[in-house]
This record gives sequence, C-alpha cells and structure tokens, in this order.
Amino acid sequence: MERTGYRPVVYRGDTLQFSTKNKSLHIRQRAKIDRAGERLEADSVVYDSTKFIIGYGQAKLVNASGEEVTSEEGPLYYHTERKLGTVIGARTQWEIWNVEGNFTLEGSDTLWVESGFFTSCELPEPHYRFESDKMKLIFNNIVVAWPVRVYFGNVPVFWFPFIAQDIRSGRHSGLLSLRFGVNDIVRNQSGYNRHISNVGYFWAMNDYMDLQASMDWWSGTWTRFDGFYQYRWVNRFLDGRIGYSRFWLPDGGSEVSATWDHRQRFGERTDLRASVRFVSSQEFQREAEFNPERLTQTIRSNVGLTRRFNWGNLNLSGQRVQPIAGGEATTTTLPQFSITLTPLVLTRARSPLDARWYHGLTWTGSTNLTRTLVETPSIITLNTDSITADTTFIPNRSVTNLGLTSNLTLGNLRWNSSGTYAEQVTDAPDTVTVEPVDSLSGPITVFLGDQIIQGTLNWRTSFGYQQRLVGSTTLTPALSLDGSFFRSNDTGLDFLAAPTRLSASATLNADVYGFFPGFGPLERIRHKFAPSFSWIYSPAVEVGPEFEGIRGFNPAAAGERHQLSVTFTQTFEAKRKPRKKLEEEAATDTTESRGPAESQKLTLLAIRTSTLAYDFVEKELITEQVSNSVTSDLLRGLTLRLDHDLFEERANGRIFKPYLTQVNLSFSLGERTLAGLFGAPSTGVGRQPGIVPEGENLEDLEVERRVFEEEDPRGDSGMRRPWSLSLDYSLLKQRPVLGQEPRPVRQSIRANFGFSPTDNWTLTWRTQYDIEEGTFVDQVLTLRRDLHRWSATFGFLKASNGNFVFNFQVNLNDLRDVKFDYRQESF
Repeated sequence: MERTGYRPVVYRGDTLQFSTKNKSLHIRQRAKIDRAGERLEADSVVYDSTKFIIGYGQAKLVNASGEEVTSEEGPLYYHTERKLGTVIGARTQWEIWNVEGNFTLEGSDTLWVESGFFTSCELPEPHYRFESDKMKLIFNNIVVAWPVRVYFGNVPVFWFPFIAQDIRSGRHSGLLSLRFGVNDIVRNQSGYNRHISNVGYFWAMNDYMDLQASMDWWSGTWTRFDGFYQYRWVNRFLDGRIGYSRFWLPDGGSEVSATWDHRQRFGERTDLRASVRFVSSQEFQREAEFNPERLTQTIRSNVGLTRRFNWGNLNLSGQRVQPIAGGEATTTTLPQFSITLTPLVLTRARSPLDARWYHGLTWTGSTNLTRTLVETPSIITLNTDSITADTTFIPNRSVTNLGLTSNLTLGNLRWNSSGTYAEQVTDAPDTVTVEPVDSLSGPITVFLGDQIIQGTLNWRTSFGYQQRLVGSTTLTPALSLDGSFFRSNDTGLDFLAAPTRLSASATLNADVYGFFPGFGPLERIRHKFAPSFSWIYSPAVEVGPEFEGIRGFNPAAAGERHQLSVTFTQTFEAKRKPRKKLEEEAATDTTESRGPAESQKLTLLAIRTSTLAYDFVEKELITEQVSNSVTSDLLRGLTLRLDHDLFEERANGRIFKPYLTQVNLSFSLGERTLAGLFGAPSTGVGRQPGIVPEGENLEDLEVERRVFEEEDPRGDSGMRRPWSLSLDYSLLKQRPVLGQEPRPVRQSIRANFGFSPTDNWTLTWRTQYDIEEGTFVDQVLTLRRDLHRWSATFGFLKASNGNFVFNFQVNLNDLRDVKFDYRQESF
C-alpha cells in the first residue's frame, strides 16, 4: 500500500470474482471501491483491464472534493484515467441546489447534465424546478443551462433561452446582473417608457482596488453612466471610494454628480477623513429623486484632519452644505480650526483625609477659528399682468469667528478667561434711497460702498466658586468683567472701545426627592424635582457720544442688567419588583411569570421646562416663548414637546396670553408593547428613519429606487411578527396679528405601520399625511408573501415631488437575479 509509484485501490464486497482470461474484476453485493480519495459504491461493480468501471443498481460516486452523485437505478460508467463518469437518472446536492438528470462528471470540478432539472426546494415533491435540456456546472465557478423552463408543480410558467450564473465566492471580475422588468419587454400601454439598468462590468484589479462601470437607459427620460472606483490598502490604513454619474437628457443637455469618500490614518495620532458630494443641478436632483426622505435633506461635504500631540489635539476641517430644496442658501465653512490643550498641572496637593496626592492648580486652554460663507440664490418673481419679472437680489455674506479660552482650576475655585471676535461681511452695495425733491424727479439711489463690514471683539474674565450645600445641591457665585470693541464702515473700520462692565452672578442647582409606595409590579416610586436658578446683576455703564449713529451697535446693551432665570426638571421613576418576589406573589397563578431582572428602573414620566427669565429692571418676564418636553418609558419612544408664545402684542403694550405655536408628538405602539408595559421592551416593527436602507452610495439613484427589493424584514425565523405602529405628529402655527393676514397652519402626521397577519404575509406602510390640505404627501406601501423558496412583493411609492414607483415582482430567494418583475416609474 505504501510502495512509491503505485496508486492504492481498496475493494470491498460480499463476493469478488476475478477473470484471468479477461483480466476483469466483478464485485457483487454492497460493492465499494476507494481509489486515492475517489469512491464508488453500488450494488455490483465490473472493473475491467481497460480501467473502465461499470456500476449497477443503486450507485454513488464521490470525488476527491467531497461532491457526490447518486443514482437509484444506474447504470454508472467511469473511466479512471480520463476521470470521466456518466450516471443515468442521477441526482446530486450542489451548494443549495438539488440537481437530477443524466450526469457526466468530467474530472473533479465539471458536471454535465442532460434532460435534467435543478431546484433549491428541499421537499420530496419540490414546489418548483428549472428544467433544462443541457446544463454545465463548474464547481465554485459558474453554472450555465439552456434552454430553461420554469415549473411550479407540473405547470410550466416561464421560458428562458439560457441562464448563466457566476457562483464564485469573494471578490472577482465579472459581468453585472442585467435588470429589467416584464413590462420593459412587452409594454402594457403606449406611454410607458422602457427602463433597462445595470449593463456593465466589475473588475477586481487586485486585492486592493476594484472598478465598476455600468449604463442605465430610460426611454425618453435619460441615459446614465455610473463609474465607481474602490481602494483599500490595509497596511497603509487607507481606504475609500470614488463615484461618478453622468446623465444625458433628451434635450441634449447633461448633468453630473460625483462622490468621494476617503479614510486614512497617518500613524496612531493622525486621521484624515473626507466625504465630498457634488451635483451640477439641484433642480435636476430634486426632480429625479424618488426617496421622500431625501427631498428634505442636504448635499453635505466634509473634509477633516485630526492630529493628537502630547500637548493637545488639533482639528482642521471644512464643510459645504448644499440643499436639495430650491431657494435655500448654500453654506460653506472653511476653515474650521481648533486646538484643545491637554490639562497642565501646575501644582499638586495632598488630601488631608487619606494623604493621597491629587491635582491642585490646573490650567486648560483652547482656541478656534471658523469662516462661513452663505450664498443665497436670487428670487425671480413673474408679474403676469405686465409680463415682466422682478429679481430680488439677496446678498452673500461671510461670517468669521475667532475664540480663545483659558481656565485655571484649584479645587472648587475657577478662573475663566475668554476672548472672541466675530466679523460679518456682506458682499453687496450699501445703498440709501433719497426721496425726490419734486414730483417730476424720481428717487435717487446713493451707493456708499461695495461691502458692509461689522466686527465685534469681546473679552471676559470671571472668578467662581462652587459650594456644596445639602446632598447634591450646589451654589456657584461668580464675579466677571466684560469688555468689547466694535468696528464697521461707519467707524472707518477702526475699533471703538465700549465701557468695561462688572457683573455678579450666582447659580443654584438643587435636587428634591419624594418617595411613594408602589403598586402591582412596581416596588417603589420616586419623584425627583430639580430646579435651577441663575441670577445676574450688572450696573449700567455710560456710552460715549462716538457710538451715536453707529449701525450694528445696540446702546441698550449698556443699560443696567438685573435678571433671574429658572429652569425646572422633574422625573417620576419606578423600581420594578425583583423577579423572585413576583414569582412568590404569583405562586397561585398558572400563568408564567414575566418579571424583569433585578432592580430594573422605569421612567414613568419626565418633564423638562425651558428657561424662564425675569428682568427686575423692566419689571417684566422677558422670555417670549416657553417649551415643555415630556418623555416616558410606558410607550416606546414617547416624546411630547409643546411650545407656547407667552405674550400678545397690542397697540398699548403686550399682555400675558399664552398661545400654542408648536406640537411634536411621537410614540410607538405594538402587540408586545401593550402586552408588556412593565416587561421587556418591544422588538416589533420600529420607526424607520428613512425609506431606503443605508447603502454605500446614497447618491446612486438606482439604489434608492430599489426600495422594494430589500431583504425579508421578518428575518430567518419564519415566525409571525407582532404588529407595530409608530406615529409622529407635528403642528406649526403663528399667533395672528391684528390687521395682517393670518399665516397658514402646518399640521401633518407621519406613520409607520407593519404587521404579519400570517406566517407568510407581511405588510408595511409608511406615509405622511397633511391634515390641513387633506392629502397624503408621500407614502410607501409594501405587501410581501412568502412562497417557500420564492417571495412575491407588491410595492407602491409616491414622493412629494410627484415621482412614483409601482412594482410587482416574484423573486427566487436563492438566486435574486431570477425574478418576474413588473415595474413602472414615472417623473
């Protein structure tokens, strides 16, 4: 068996007959032949001198890779030198596929099938099958079949000229899967525009880079080219992606969009991140959008560098925000620069209690610089009466902010110093309109300058001490000095110094607790009331005559300041009874205990009221609006916010008359939520922030339009999901003003609903309803039916810009590219 140059062969069977004349071997009854890892089992085997094997009866052939072919009746033919075997009426398991037919196994990796079928259904009588005259399977590579007929039961339902599927795992080059629907072949109406997408190729250049190029064609709408280049260099800590899309429009125009995502680490202390987005036309992007959520988002680009030193951290970044909605401003912030210094311990002190050393006098500091450019498009108003257009020019403006901070801390004593400079430059002529001298002459416009510049330099230094009173109650008194310098066009861009102000302040934070007995599964209830009081006083300062007539400077800011601000927060919390105690109380109950873990807390109600400020100088409440926020764990995700306008303006002054201006309410309900308010949180259908699952490239419109091709949300359990409903209600309105036309009230509801009436059906509905208009702004409806190895999906999507998608498709779960698809998209 171990002699070199020979291949050992092991024969097994009840009877072995050797013919010296024909030099053939006949093994009868439970015959087995093992030849260098290749195994043959059959009722009987004939092995002649020409190295040709014939198996009769129930036969099984297993190659060196472990793939096996079986036959109930045989016969089986195998040539040992050519490694070519043929089995009549055979079957095999190939990955998830069950294949039957007349097999010819060539070598150890190629299988030919004639007059056979394959299916992924594991039942003895499969629900469906693909029948084919010829098939070729190269293990771990590719499968090709032609022609192909699809059967459900014994009923033929579809015919393909061929199927070719790349089954290699991992990254490899190859053609992309072509996507089109049935109505793209046979139109059901003359106005339907055919759509074929994903015609392209993926090139795995090497282990670090790949490239993908594809074309989409939408009849009468556009032709699009997409290119994506990905790179990842692991030992250089470098990876990223570059995307480019170009649209050719029917009128001869074209639009471009591009993306770039980059991440790189230069050692352990330096990080570089970039996320750049660009579109040539916001209007085209808005009109071509199918995702309702994306219509309210922005095109955001960020580039940032972070460097960590022993002495602190440095951040340098830039940002550009381009809205999709028309008429809104584009904001560019460059640079965003900041340095945060590591705390410097100047002295150390010893604790008198345990003689341990701790930080004594500590200094910290930081600096930041930002420059923001706001570009607002001009507004063009058409006059239908005179057939003219009026252009409202909105000037661009840039804002520069510079800040420095320095903090010294010694125990509870703090000395804080800061300086800030803010400058706004408006890139538009500063004009003054002079009234006409007589009725014959018109108004005269005088141009004073090309830019309006206003800059303010503020500085502050303050001393504060924090004293703990009772429990967690603290009192923090402080003294501060404030000063400022102001410059503008009116000062000849020279700085004018405002008087220095002295201020005294104090902050009192208190926590008051109340404890109450519990009930039911609640062991105890605690009420926490946490008020916060802030008091500040600053005497008036005298402003010199040089500030008279200076635009941008507020003389009232130099008056006496004496204010008190109050903020209230209160929380009702409950402690659940331990599981053991609940089980003892329910010992006589036949139902299973569902108590939570030990010492689990539950927030019954949390209320936070925004700051209320009273001015002792004006002797009035100066807070114009107040906001109340309510949260609770009794309903999953419950959040309620109420905003009130406190005062109504009248000719003889203002009066205290609260008016509701905004309501935001959101919560989730579900079968598990209602069944276990005091148990584990619900895991049903949750609120989904977006219509489309997160992808690598959100700018790819095709990814977003494939909203109905997401994975089965029920997972692999096959269990019926409990129903779940999440609601978001929003109300916006303004107090009516006497003599003015009331502004419209905005009121809407966004809902996410999902449930599974049976194990095989799943329904989800996401919508936004405008209560004032009485219309649905956008909605997405998906109905999915599980068909064992297949799934049927009906979907409808409508965005606020009028775009809609109607889709019905049946997908093979094991081969998603095999589908029966009816799809209609329209701008």
